[in-house]
Amino acid sequence: MSGSKPSTGQGTTLPTAALVAKLSKDSSPAARAEVAETVGRALDAGALGGGELQLATDIVRRLAIDLERQVRETLAQAVRRTPDLPHDVALILARDISSVAMPVLSESSVLTDGDLVDLVAGDDETKQLAVAARPSLSEAVADALVAHGTENVVVAVVSNPGAELAEPTLDLALDRFPESERVHAPMIARHALPVAVAERLVAVVSERLKSELVRRHALPSDLATDLILESRERATLSLVNDDSPPERVEDLVRSLANGGRLNSSIVVRAACVGDMAFVETALAVMAGVPVDNAGRLVHDASRRGLEALADKAGILERDKVVLRAAIETIDETELGDEPADRGRFAETVIERVLTRFDAGEPGVSEEDVQYLIRKLENYGSHRAESAAPSA
Repeated sequence: MSGSKPSTGQGTTLPTAALVAKLSKDSSPAARAEVAETVGRALDAGALGGGELQLATDIVRRLAIDLERQVRETLAQAVRRTPDLPHDVALILARDISSVAMPVLSESSVLTDGDLVDLVAGDDETKQLAVAARPSLSEAVADALVAHGTENVVVAVVSNPGAELAEPTLDLALDRFPESERVHAPMIARHALPVAVAERLVAVVSERLKSELVRRHALPSDLATDLILESRERATLSLVNDDSPPERVEDLVRSLANGGRLNSSIVVRAACVGDMAFVETALAVMAGVPVDNAGRLVHDASRRGLEALADKAGILERDKVVLRAAIETIDETELGDEPADRGRFAETVIERVLTRFDAGEPGVSEEDVQYLIRKLENYGSHRAESAAPSA
């Protein structure tokens, strides 16, 4: 036909005269739906120009307000990815009932961020989910979804790798659904998390998700150490004979080493609660010696074995003071199975360390003294709070 251009969508032309004739002869919903699909596909192909583009635009504008739902649904499906779709038509379809709006809401590039923010402000979960599934979401749109959406919508947003989630938006998600593991899990699985959000998650997520949080995200070293050691304490206390299977302890230690989280601080923290299985295994792995050998060196009565092992493992000089005090305490004290027993043990270690500082421990600077006092006193307070019975 003269004046027609090929449609790259199906290799055909837009039969403008035939479409007009068809609508004149058959105005049934089925006929209008067929026209909607034909015109929509021609627009989507981007091969129309001049008068044909204008005619196609006029047709979709009329069909977008057709009384028959089937016609509007067919049109929306056909034009959902069309960059040439007039903006006013995209808005008409997006504001329609959910079955019509969803294709356009989830894929149309014609809708602006401002449009999407306005469109999700209502209480239509289906429409909000369609927007949440878009390949990319700006901070503004993501924030609007989290502010107005149901739990399902918030889960969809934080699960969307293409969503730009600012710290206030993540905070809002936690404010609205603080106990929802369905929200916590995909949030932790994101490629990156602001440190403040990660720290906040620590206080609310399950034990399983805490481990995932430590594994995936670069938490502050003290916080990561606290989480790992708290998990170890709970695991140790849950065992009847207070003795973890060696292979389980070694698996944990090697996992921490492979992840770059096995360090002087975590060994000292384990020592402060009397977790000797962890201490001995960690020192062995860090020093590159068999675990059995490390156990003998740790408890060598002269403490020269411990000194040599700690040096080889790279334990910091200021942390050696605490490590020696903890091991002396464990060698002289029968440690009970209850959390309160662990708290009392830690307090005994702190007292020994402070006594050594008062006596002028060699090789430890004043700055080191202040660091350790602050660290140990904070830890003692934390242990006392953890061990205290709830009201």
